[in-house]
Amino acid sequence: MTVLGPVFASLLASAPTPERKPAGGHLQVAPLGLAVPSPGRSDVEQLRRTARFGYRWGFSLGASFEPVPQLFVGAAVGFDQTIWIFRNLDRDQLCFAGDCYGWDERGFGQLMRVGPELRIGWIVDRVVIWALWAGQLGISRIRLDCNNSVEDHCDRSETDLGIGIGGGLGLAIRATSRVAIGLESSVDHSWLDRRDDPFRAARTLDLALIVAITF
Repeated sequence: MTVLGPVFASLLASAPTPERKPAGGHLQVAPLGLAVPSPGRSDVEQLRRTARFGYRWGFSLGASFEPVPQLFVGAAVGFDQTIWIFRNLDRDQLCFAGDCYGWDERGFGQLMRVGPELRIGWIVDRVVIWALWAGQLGISRIRLDCNNSVEDHCDRSETDLGIGIGGGLGLAIRATSRVAIGLESSVDHSWLDRRDDPFRAARTLDLALIVAITF
């Protein structure tokens, strides 16, 4: 075993660094992610109190450039979906159009975001590091199944739209000149329709496993 260690180290050191891919198409897929409601009061407090975390997935499609050596620039249109499942007992009620429902509430919700994305970073050997900026259109869909003192069963749903912004950081390891695997984290905030949606706004802390492909 003492001989194998230096042998493996020598092989890794002699492995060629993937050649950089010229400017071209860029696809980034995030099949597995986590969205946690951000701490805060006022318009984001209701989401934080009623949802613990959600499953998040998404993808972006665009083009990548290397205008100067080691500088990475990517412009794309991105889409992501967060799925929430929440259950409230007495304490945290969800309200639609001023009417709050409880004793027992079970809810299913989803938040979809779509919009332009800009990534700027650095390529160093096999490692790519970048910062992310995004503009978004958010689509919130909430469905509530509840019991209260007036009705044995109530069923409410609401769909709302709103604009949003996001920003974050990413890190990936280039397995080949065309494929990189890594993580991307972001903070995303969407202002939703304040008339009757139970969530006036949604701000989440997101972390996703990503696979990036250039072509």
